[in-house]
Amino acid sequence: MKRIIFTLLIIVLFHGVLFADSAMPVTENLVQIVHPAENARLPALASTFVYGSAPPEGRLLINGQPVPIHPGGGFLAMVKLAPGEFQINAELQLNNHTYRFTRRIHVAEPEKPAPESPLTIEYITPSEDMELLPGDYLEVTCKGSPGKTAYFTITGVKGKFPMTESPTRPGIYHGIYRIENNDKLRKAKIQATLDDHRHRRETKESEGTVSLFPNQRPVMVETISPHTVLYAGPALSQNEKAGYLLFPPQGTVLQITGSRGNEYRVRLTGTKTVWVNKNRVKPLPEGTPPNRSVAGNVTLNKTGNSTLVRIPLGRRIPFEIIPDVEGKYIDIFFYGAFSNTDWITNPVIGAVKQVRWFQDDAETYRLRIDTVPNGWWGYDARYEENRFVLELRTPPPLKVNASPLEGLTIAVDPGHSADTGAVGPTGYAEKDANLAQALVLKQRLIAEGVKVIMTRTGNENVPLNQRPAIAWENRADILISLHNNALPYGGNPFVKRGFGVYYYTPMSLALAKEIHQAYVETFVAGSEFQLRDDGLYYGNLALARAPQMPAVLIESAYMIVPEEEAYLKTDAFRRACADAIITGLKRYAGQMRRK
Repeated sequence: MKRIIFTLLIIVLFHGVLFADSAMPVTENLVQIVHPAENARLPALASTFVYGSAPPEGRLLINGQPVPIHPGGGFLAMVKLAPGEFQINAELQLNNHTYRFTRRIHVAEPEKPAPESPLTIEYITPSEDMELLPGDYLEVTCKGSPGKTAYFTITGVKGKFPMTESPTRPGIYHGIYRIENNDKLRKAKIQATLDDHRHRRETKESEGTVSLFPNQRPVMVETISPHTVLYAGPALSQNEKAGYLLFPPQGTVLQITGSRGNEYRVRLTGTKTVWVNKNRVKPLPEGTPPNRSVAGNVTLNKTGNSTLVRIPLGRRIPFEIIPDVEGKYIDIFFYGAFSNTDWITNPVIGAVKQVRWFQDDAETYRLRIDTVPNGWWGYDARYEENRFVLELRTPPPLKVNASPLEGLTIAVDPGHSADTGAVGPTGYAEKDANLAQALVLKQRLIAEGVKVIMTRTGNENVPLNQRPAIAWENRADILISLHNNALPYGGNPFVKRGFGVYYYTPMSLALAKEIHQAYVETFVAGSEFQLRDDGLYYGNLALARAPQMPAVLIESAYMIVPEEEAYLKTDAFRRACADAIITGLKRYAGQMRRK
């Protein structure tokens, strides 16, 4: 009897569940939100994009607004935001059932002005320790109650220095002080004071300090990393560096004239400074003299498809290379050098028409290399001991009636791997989309007689800085990096989408233009795959910075747009991208390679 009762109870419970399933909302996750991620912290934005997946036959609402579902299963919507903890609620109606999914995020509060009362100072800069020389300017900023009288003081320096309120940002005050020779500054604090008309005062001290940089003798350092960057200015914030300017080889000697936080100020000449991360250099012994190298005689010779320019300098000093965008000449600026160039051996050889030198000022020696039109398409600049070497690479000659690409070595880089890159609405990872495109492109290039170098062939982890190194180690003639795009929070993928091409070095611009134009012809003019032209860009990207060869980075589509993610999953779209790239490469190589 007990067994019968137990069996009947199970049957009743089972049928009760089925009944509830047909009569009550179901919470099974047939709808998913991929972006933003759970607990994502967004800046102060009025809206952002949301994407994910759901069955195409369903009816979808995001925070109460209807959102279309692409036949491939992806959806994309813009959602209005409110500060604080915020919920994105997805509701899918399908076959008389309702499926719900909630994404919880945090939206930052917009910056608010400081209150007029009570008298308040919220912050004061500098927030990092600084070392300055006499004649340098110390800039001080504070945020506080608007409409007040403001000034700052410096520990150990007499006087009060006025601060002016910004006309466009009430409550933001700026002041400046010129460091004097007799100032006694050692970890000196800065104090900002606000004073209202009732003589009430509020004072706040800076977290950062200011000290005098030692200037009794030159302070010299040496770069210790092959990946050192010299920046155009100090860091703009903790996560944002100033523009990349120079890439000195390991062992380059630099003179330091100040510091700010984790960066040194570097003196190139009396009028030109740059900044470097402190972790990229090591100090040289006291008494090391500043850069004052003698530029000796210049020698040129040709080997294979390269023209080599050599000049002895006695020390590894910083240099800057500025190629003419039309390829007519290359200027090389050596900072901390003066000429003793009496001879130039073989000034007309290979890709070189003429070599001239100039002493632009007492500290800047410039070598101008006039070049044969379309006679070169990349260079490698390095030191061999203390001798500077420029290897100017000439496009290999082309056989008559051959494909413009035949005989070339082309490096193909499928972007990302250990990091997945962007992720599409249905979960398709950019690293996989990039690799699928790269493998199709590889086969098309091989059919054109190209030797293809792949920076990765699967999911192996290849660090970013090793990818252009792989191309150069294999003496690649051209580097193509394949990616697919996304947007930061606050972007609008309904406006910004489609394909884009990126370059960095002047000699890569012509290639980038040809590939971009080929994409325009392939995808814009009533083609099978409708894509917007997202543009041709100068982009400070690691894979585009390689100077040894023309290098471009291609964003064929936007991963986050459902229809474009669906394109990326098809062989037809991958072939169309490969065809566009091949067309651009042929046009470019056909112009550059002599027969």
